[in-house]
Amino acid sequence: MSEAIQYEVHLAILSIGTGVGLMVLYDFFRILRMFVKHNTFWTGVEDFGYWIYCAVVTFDLLYKQNDGSLRAYAIVGTLAGMAVYQYLVSQRVLKYLKKGQEYFKMKFKRRRQKANQVKR
Repeated sequence: MSEAIQYEVHLAILSIGTGVGLMVLYDFFRILRMFVKHNTFWTGVEDFGYWIYCAVVTFDLLYKQNDGSLRAYAIVGTLAGMAVYQYLVSQRVLKYLKKGQEYFKMKFKRRRQKANQVKR
């Protein structure tokens, strides 16, 4: 394989990895929102900051790896990495976390009810 092709493949793999990394970060925000209630203002602030960060990271990828040249496949690779992570990993992880959250809510609710009955 020629050196130019290897470079393009390397950039494509980096862009997919960047997309996965960005979605891992967004999952952190989703998990935080599950356990710490946010109003719509703070959710918007978090999302705005996240998308600014995504733009900076993607620009940095293109600037450092491709001398600032815009390559459509690098952007598509980043979006593809995000989509693949979302559908293969994120949905399953969040589903199990929500079930776990519901389980602990029910368990703590029962404890509070028992504690209230004992106080009476």
